[in-house]
Amino acid sequence: MIQADTTLMDSDSAEVFLGRNPILDNRGKITAYEMLFKSKESLDNLSHEYDLAASSNIIINAMSHFGLESVLGDCDGFLPVSAKLLVSNTMNLLPPKRMVLEIIEQGPLDPEVISSLQALKRKGFRLALSDIDLLDTNDELLPLLDIIKINLALIKVDGEAGVLHYFAQKDLKGLVAEIRKTVPQAAILASHVQSESDFEQCKSLKLNLFQGHYFSQPTLLKGKKPKAEQMSLMQLIGLLFKDSDIASIEPYFKNSPDLTLGLLRLVNSVGVGGHMQIASVRQALVVLGQKQLLQWMLLLVYTHAGSKLNTDLQQRVVNRAKLLELLSQHEAIAKPGLSDQAFMVGMLSLADHVADLSLDEILKQIPLAEPLQKALLYREGLFGQLLSLTEAIESVDFIEMENIRQSLGMSAEDITKLQLQAIQWSNALSSKINKA
Repeated sequence: MIQADTTLMDSDSAEVFLGRNPILDNRGKITAYEMLFKSKESLDNLSHEYDLAASSNIIINAMSHFGLESVLGDCDGFLPVSAKLLVSNTMNLLPPKRMVLEIIEQGPLDPEVISSLQALKRKGFRLALSDIDLLDTNDELLPLLDIIKINLALIKVDGEAGVLHYFAQKDLKGLVAEIRKTVPQAAILASHVQSESDFEQCKSLKLNLFQGHYFSQPTLLKGKKPKAEQMSLMQLIGLLFKDSDIASIEPYFKNSPDLTLGLLRLVNSVGVGGHMQIASVRQALVVLGQKQLLQWMLLLVYTHAGSKLNTDLQQRVVNRAKLLELLSQHEAIAKPGLSDQAFMVGMLSLADHVADLSLDEILKQIPLAEPLQKALLYREGLFGQLLSLTEAIESVDFIEMENIRQSLGMSAEDITKLQLQAIQWSNALSSKINKA
């Protein structure tokens, strides 16, 4: 077995944060995740070399413990790599069919690096180049590239100049034309897409892939449910919070065939009853119990609209809820009953983005305990801290992650392990639901 370069991989005890930055196609579907890492040390000294060494270690450990399918689901992984990492043995430990190596080195590369890239390409790796300067790139590199990443913040978008840079001398249309002429085989990925205007302009130029703050806004994924149905669903969830009996709950399903169908599809798709198919709401209540029924009803809030975009929001919310649950079970803060409440906070935290109701209006329908309400509305208390931590993780805000970590008394290593567990769980759940 090939051993990793120990000068790059001596990071088993490293305190490293993990971030996943989604990459979408022109339909808004997540097709890949850029795997981003930050060591505690580099938060202070801005060192990136340590992060790049640690990143490969985290990826390999994730594959060993969880399997790449569990971490990435059906998506590919983009991994930023330095020249030093490219010539190490570490790359040979990665699965070539699932990984895109994102070259972040600026300027011409050494012949040794080009030779290594040629070998990696033969193995089946795809290669991406960030912030390309076509006037300052090896001629030997260009035929190897599968993806070129352009940073919209560094070029003129809609006539507004960005930072003084090679890109700033170009407008987007001119730069895209130059790339397509010089590297015709490469797909173009636009990063730092900040607005709908950015996205529409990129789509008009037939760019292939996109990432940026615009896509992390859940308001993009709003559903179109009729208000009466929204209210019925929220009222039903409220009854479940009150531990109401079956006789109080069943009429809501009888008056809403769509609600009944949605619930039965959900519970059957995840195999709740083992080999038994659940055929009625009463049967679901008996088999599930009201605690688990409540969890499925909360998930139904995000899946009932049925649009493709909603699938990504559903994935996001189940991952958030599971991570909150796991974080609340950490020995530094664990208490009886805490994890169930943390899971509920996560499931409710994005409900306003699929309903035509504000979160405050939604919570008026649900007799939620005051600490949970304060967490959701104001990010107060322990649940508020945990929710803020998950939001920092989703937005890849490493500084905020470090600040909250210190306050909670957790290590970065613990948080990363819990992230990977949550990703594995949510990918498995979403895969079952989507196959239903």
